[in-house]
Amino acid sequence: MTATVEPAVWERNASAHADERLVGPRDPAWWFTGVRPEAGVCPGVGATGRITSLPMPDLSVCDRAAVLDYFDNSWTLQETLFAGLQTAEAFYRPPDHGLRHPMLFYYGHPAVLYINKLRVAGLLDEGVDAYLEQVLETGVDEMSWDDMSKNEMPWPAVERVHAYRATVYRLVRAVIEATDFAPDLGRPVTMDDRAWALFLAFEHDRIHLETSSVLIREMPLRLVAPPAAWPAPAPARRTTVDGKPQPESYPDNHTVAIPGATAHLGKPRSFPSFGWDNEYGSRDEQVADFETTRFLVSNGEYHRFVADGGYRRPELWSDEGERWRRFRNAKWPRWWVAAGPTGLHAYRLRTTFEEIDLPWDWPVCVNFHEAKAFGAWRSEKDGRSYRLPTEVEFHLMRALPAKPGVADDPVMRASGAELGEEGINVNLAWGSESPVDLSPPSALGVHDTAGNLWTWSEDLTNPFDGFAVHPYYEDFSIPCFDDQHQIILGGCFVSTGDQASIWARYHFRPHFLQQTGIRLVAAPEQPAKDTDVDPYATQEMLNRYLLMHFGSVEDTFGRADHPLTPAHGYPQRLARFLLAEAERTGATLSRVLDVGCAVGGASFALAEGTASVVGVDLSAQFVETARTLARGESVAYERVDQGEVRTRKFARTTAATDGIGVEFVVGDACALPALGSFDAVVVANLLDRLADPEACLRQFTDSAEFLRAGGLLLVASPWSWQSGYTTPENWLGGRAQSSTSEHTLRRLLAGAFDLVAEANVPGTLRNHARHFELFDADVTVWRKR
Repeated sequence: MTATVEPAVWERNASAHADERLVGPRDPAWWFTGVRPEAGVCPGVGATGRITSLPMPDLSVCDRAAVLDYFDNSWTLQETLFAGLQTAEAFYRPPDHGLRHPMLFYYGHPAVLYINKLRVAGLLDEGVDAYLEQVLETGVDEMSWDDMSKNEMPWPAVERVHAYRATVYRLVRAVIEATDFAPDLGRPVTMDDRAWALFLAFEHDRIHLETSSVLIREMPLRLVAPPAAWPAPAPARRTTVDGKPQPESYPDNHTVAIPGATAHLGKPRSFPSFGWDNEYGSRDEQVADFETTRFLVSNGEYHRFVADGGYRRPELWSDEGERWRRFRNAKWPRWWVAAGPTGLHAYRLRTTFEEIDLPWDWPVCVNFHEAKAFGAWRSEKDGRSYRLPTEVEFHLMRALPAKPGVADDPVMRASGAELGEEGINVNLAWGSESPVDLSPPSALGVHDTAGNLWTWSEDLTNPFDGFAVHPYYEDFSIPCFDDQHQIILGGCFVSTGDQASIWARYHFRPHFLQQTGIRLVAAPEQPAKDTDVDPYATQEMLNRYLLMHFGSVEDTFGRADHPLTPAHGYPQRLARFLLAEAERTGATLSRVLDVGCAVGGASFALAEGTASVVGVDLSAQFVETARTLARGESVAYERVDQGEVRTRKFARTTAATDGIGVEFVVGDACALPALGSFDAVVVANLLDRLADPEACLRQFTDSAEFLRAGGLLLVASPWSWQSGYTTPENWLGGRAQSSTSEHTLRRLLAGAFDLVAEANVPGTLRNHARHFELFDADVTVWRKR
């Protein structure tokens, strides 16, 4: 008896919706629901008959005709791309990784968003097809590289979605015709105008143009064919006499120096172009000198890594990266196609619609895990420590003016065709990657800071200071502020509009394959270390204290059920302890002094319950950091995960900064500057790090200069004496033949204070993911007589 194999759901979809019109070149009269991609008919189509992107609209000047042109260009770009899909199978077959919907979804989803967002903005009263507007509304963001639970559902016919697109096209044109733009308003269109929803929909359409190009590139070659109007591949630069790519020919990718400077990030609300919510706000960050590779890493460079066994060496990969590599059985980049036995390391390259001889001088396209493994391999080969750039470092590579204007954004000043003439591969100047040394360098000597391939960043997706959700698209960014998405920067060859702008900061999970490549950075060679440097003045210590004072439980421990979780938030718990004792004893706290405030965690927590707080610390670096936080700005720091593995995080105070009474000053805890009198003083985790701890205490026992009668004094210390900080003769107890520090402190204070509370309070300081310093502080609260 022969067993019957039940066809997969997608196979039933493809069979049920077979359509002969989807085989071979599309009939333009049927397929294109907007304008056809013909010269003189569709904006962006030149004399060659190939379409590229128009410049992004300048919202301060663009009129209705310009908006219609940009809409037609956006719409026809999408339909030109989908004209390359062959047979119904191409629309219904899910990607082999199972992490995305079939292409039918992406064919209809951008049109659905036009309708839904124009309804949200009040530009349309009702929908077109309730079923399609529900089933095609929301895409997927896979939670893991092995999350393959998609697509077990019937999908509508291509013809139904095609007819829906035709109706939506007519409706959107009618909305544009009835909407006011800059010349009608007498001012630029802003995010407060209903017209903003139109530009949002255009740019969303273009995001999915890029997403769909990736999914098509992953499809079996038999299911695609290059549409006649799609942009041509980039010109070859290193070829043999027969025009094929020259094997093993690619430029040397040495580093160039980038001077340190203050990076100013964030798109001004007044800039006259559409932007997604994560682009707005601001961040100023001082960046140290660094070096970066001149070019994106080429296929030729990456070939050395592959041939050297890079995919067979777990020590080069992160734990998650190695799990992903094993799960996918990855042996080389996804879009390399083996052209012989595995050990021969001969490859061809899959482009969007074709398979070609591997261009060794084009940039390699990889996911984040592969990029990090390559960096580890090159670090080993060169004897230097390489990593991916941070967002602020990438910003400096671009060498933009302090206040960029429209002319500084390539996609606003030129079309794809015009940018291609300059060698800049963005805005669909070409339909493929291009040689890594083709584009003109920035003023600092860095190529491809705009386009060719996106650049993976070390940074996790994060909001700028002042971030606010836009009501037209409330869940664009917030779901990705989850410490699971890496920032990508710079755009790629198929990035158009806002995705290709100087303000773009997009995000993907590390296992996701986008049109994204590798750029490496390294610190300059360091001089010999100064052994006399104060250990509390180092960047490493600043990083640890920012995590201790402002990191969440997840930031600190990686999970909520960590056994040290009760020790989290030590500075804030001390502040609450003092405030609770003040309430219990009836003490009024109008002014509080936080001596040894470090980066201000306790100071900010105290300021939420008192009128005024002054934090004092000897470290100018700590004080300046606290002042930055007090201004409502975030501060970047690095969390050590293991060895040289770091995760970039951002510290923010949760206290409301508007009108908050907190001030930070540099001062010596043993000889405080004139600050006036206070109702309470905090001396936390400080006495065992002072040269003369008793001198510090005498300022409160022997005088009313800093602490008034009836005021409260909180002292907290784990009593971790070290002779490097305090000579043993100055220790408060803890020496052989002496009393304990706990007893000594109580004896010293008893002459001027009454003890009102005492407790043991745990705290922790992270060294790395599996190593924490745990202390159990002796905490006492005293009332001054």
